[in-house]
Amino acid sequence: MMEAYPVFQGLRRTHYIRTFGDYVELLWDNKVTHYLWSGELGFRTLGNSNFLKAVYEDPMPLHLELRENFLEKRLVKAQEQLGRVLEGKTVMADLSGGKDSTAQLILLDRLREKIRFNLIAVYVHMPYLEPLENISFAERVAERIGVPFYYKEADRGMIRYFLQRDSLPKRGDRWCTYLKSKALREARKELKADFEAKGDRMLESGKRMKKLKNMAIKTSFIHGKTLNLIYDFSAAETAKIVKEHHLVHPHYLQGIPRVSCRFCPYRGLYEIQASKNQEVEDEGFLEDSARTHFRRYYSMIVPWDIFWELSLWRFQPSLARLRLQEMRNVDYGEFVSITDVRRMLASMWEVL
Repeated sequence: MMEAYPVFQGLRRTHYIRTFGDYVELLWDNKVTHYLWSGELGFRTLGNSNFLKAVYEDPMPLHLELRENFLEKRLVKAQEQLGRVLEGKTVMADLSGGKDSTAQLILLDRLREKIRFNLIAVYVHMPYLEPLENISFAERVAERIGVPFYYKEADRGMIRYFLQRDSLPKRGDRWCTYLKSKALREARKELKADFEAKGDRMLESGKRMKKLKNMAIKTSFIHGKTLNLIYDFSAAETAKIVKEHHLVHPHYLQGIPRVSCRFCPYRGLYEIQASKNQEVEDEGFLEDSARTHFRRYYSMIVPWDIFWELSLWRFQPSLARLRLQEMRNVDYGEFVSITDVRRMLASMWEVL
């Protein structure tokens, strides 16, 4: 998560928070503090380090003020641009159940009041890696909005193959993304969809900013056969939309900043710890897979119990070494607890 969220005490914003790598970052007006996560505590770091440099990305610009009538204005503009393009067509909307894909589905449904097109919500489940509860929540979102729900499972056999051959996904070797994208392409073909709607936002990360900048320059909602109505929305704007429609994913209220696979390599250690009770399919199989990989590549670096505790499967061995060294670069007398961070991340949802 490269995007900072506001932290509220009552109705007053006090500071901002974000997670990246294994750090929780608190941003005050004139101060930035990093806490390295371990178990249920984050310990203040003592300064720059090689690990911090390896995983750090500057926070995106803070855009937290809600634009006046932003939802209605977007619908008017979308109708002007897309009226002839979408008339009579089929739009497949990718749906994870997170705030961005849910907000976009809500906008697309509202747009159907102005333009006649077919809209289908498509959810792709990642066996083994993704919390099972995400399935029922995504289905509930589609049902509540009144949109047909299309369930698609990524290739189970291939996921088992990669888990046995390569173990869990890693940074720089995220084979899961390929399999999920493949399932989405198959769904689009099966549904004969003319357009695929993706709820990506520029302010999520630097990579998203670069990817979506052409849409912003052209103030366009379509790039090729991809449709996006929320690319320039802030986190606060998509959050407000889903809250007003009573479709907030429970993970957000638990202080988990993203709806994603439980075993996503880009989850920080705080997120992994906060998500440890999320049920996945056959966790024992995942641990066995990680243990085999550990013996091959990590056993000379770190004992198994620390490898698993720190979820070092997310990192290539060289980066795992730096992560271990970072544990000597903290002040164990100054820390934040998992309860503190949960409260800070959930506070935005209480105030909007």
